[in-house]
Amino acid sequence: MTRTDATYPALSAWYVVGLLTLAYIISFIDRQILSLLIEPIRRDLGLSDFQMAWIGPPAFATCFLLFGLVFGRLADRVGRLRLIAVGLTIWCVMTAACAFADSAVEMFIARMGVGVGEAVLTPCALSLISDMFSRERVGKPIGVYSSGVALGSSMAFILGSAIILWLEGGGHDPFAGLGVTAAWRETFLIVGLPGLVLLPLLLVAREPERRERLTSGPQASLRQTWQYLVDNRRVFVPLFFGKAAFNFIAYAQFWIVPMFERTWGWSRVRTGTLWGTTLLVSGIVGVMLGGWLSDRWYRAGHRDAALRAVWIALLATLPLHALAPLMPTGELAIAMFIPSLVAAGAGSAAGSIATMLVTPNEYRGQMTALSLLIASGLGQFFGPTSVAGLTDFVFADPGALRYSLSLAVFGFSLVAFLVLTLGRRPYREAVAELESKITR
Repeated sequence: MTRTDATYPALSAWYVVGLLTLAYIISFIDRQILSLLIEPIRRDLGLSDFQMAWIGPPAFATCFLLFGLVFGRLADRVGRLRLIAVGLTIWCVMTAACAFADSAVEMFIARMGVGVGEAVLTPCALSLISDMFSRERVGKPIGVYSSGVALGSSMAFILGSAIILWLEGGGHDPFAGLGVTAAWRETFLIVGLPGLVLLPLLLVAREPERRERLTSGPQASLRQTWQYLVDNRRVFVPLFFGKAAFNFIAYAQFWIVPMFERTWGWSRVRTGTLWGTTLLVSGIVGVMLGGWLSDRWYRAGHRDAALRAVWIALLATLPLHALAPLMPTGELAIAMFIPSLVAAGAGSAAGSIATMLVTPNEYRGQMTALSLLIASGLGQFFGPTSVAGLTDFVFADPGALRYSLSLAVFGFSLVAFLVLTLGRRPYREAVAELESKITR
């Protein structure tokens, strides 16, 4: 049987990649479902756009990023599959708990709980994949795993729209016995708990051996990981800025459904279905493209292959995503978003690959956590809040949401692109130096 490395069979490796991808899909359904439910939650809880923005990604990110450091540390030391099983349980239960929130504070706390659980997944998943596949072939499985973003986000809109249509159109109240009758509350229960079916599959999968270490000693501490980042800041600062741009764009899309509703009069169900389909197709094509380009260019001898893919993707995404909200019709906006989302998906996948290829094994879980803290943190905190802040405090007009989205994305992405450009040469040199030192 073909093997991905000296100890792990290819079939087993791809089985684990499949489990990790399913978990990632579920995590993004639970993470993104809130975007479809903004208006009814905002009305029921009496919130402004700016207040609602904080209940969204920032509430989730508060614990997702901080606990990511803890779980990143554990990912470098303990069984990663069992750790993911614990996180899966937490985030599924806390997603369901959102159904019972009666105030902004309670919703904020429940979303923080979702963040705690999901903080486990990516540090463990990327570390696992990097141990199961060689450097020359790691791009494809990371691309497959990264497709969970597109699949999960799209399913949040498509499945969520179908659930809302079923609940509101048919007058169904499946959780009336629990005192839950509002459609948005019932939706949290319907999408939150089914993910627990993955638990037994994760618990019986086999953990791979750890590879590509600088030393044969114990795993690095957080202080050592941070010092490695500081010592290589000319590499990681531009890389993290590039990754932050794609996170900023993704979380600024928190306002997509209200934007289509306020600008072109589209219903939540129509927007959710079409936007979900757009995310599904564009996102999958994008992440697969990012993984394919990274592998192809790396095998051709380009040690900055993955970072090159990030740079090109951001160059394409920046103008497209800024122009899409300014289109005269919703249909034209969707058409403009499609190539933008393809490029963003490619850049997101390539960013994860770039981080793994420039990081030795003993730092990978914690470095992923630091990457999430910095790059994802910038996107999750400032993506939705900057859009809402421009709408409420600069334009002072809810109907100006599309201008806020365009301006915020363009400004942040331009800065990130300029910083990323400075990091291409240092990154190439750092990869070559690491490859001369690691043990296989």
